[in-house]
Amino acid sequence: MPAPLAGYRYLRAAGPRPAAAASQRVLLTVETKTGKKQTYTLAQLRALPAMRYTTFHPQLRQRFTYEGVPLRDLATAGGFVGRDLQVYAENGYVTTIAARDYQKEAVMLAYAANGKEIPVLQKGPLTVVMPPDEKRFPAQKYDYAWVWFVDRITPAK
Repeated sequence: MPAPLAGYRYLRAAGPRPAAAASQRVLLTVETKTGKKQTYTLAQLRALPAMRYTTFHPQLRQRFTYEGVPLRDLATAGGFVGRDLQVYAENGYVTTIAARDYQKEAVMLAYAANGKEIPVLQKGPLTVVMPPDEKRFPAQKYDYAWVWFVDRITPAK
């Protein structure tokens, strides 16, 4: 199991990656540093290392208990851990998340909120979630990082 992130524990280690069923939609593409594309369905994301924590969603003005994959683990899978990431949303929004923010802190790509898949009206099905540390991640400074409708992650150019 990977090392803990800033006091957070993993719920589980990575399991075997299930094959994508024809009926399952690809939710995420991770582009490796060599340009190769890794695609993930929800079932495949759930097979990756996962963590859970409760935090306040600044746009929805609600507290949720999120579960998902730490960005550090997705960057490791893509072969670009230690580099800044670009996170792309289905609606065309793109932002960069600094390596210093995701490498040691529990910044995650969440696929569940309060034990259920995240509906579109709550910024799902995939959303980047910042840890509940207002000193380290003040909402006014990090609101750009709360990306919803995430569909692609790449190393920053």
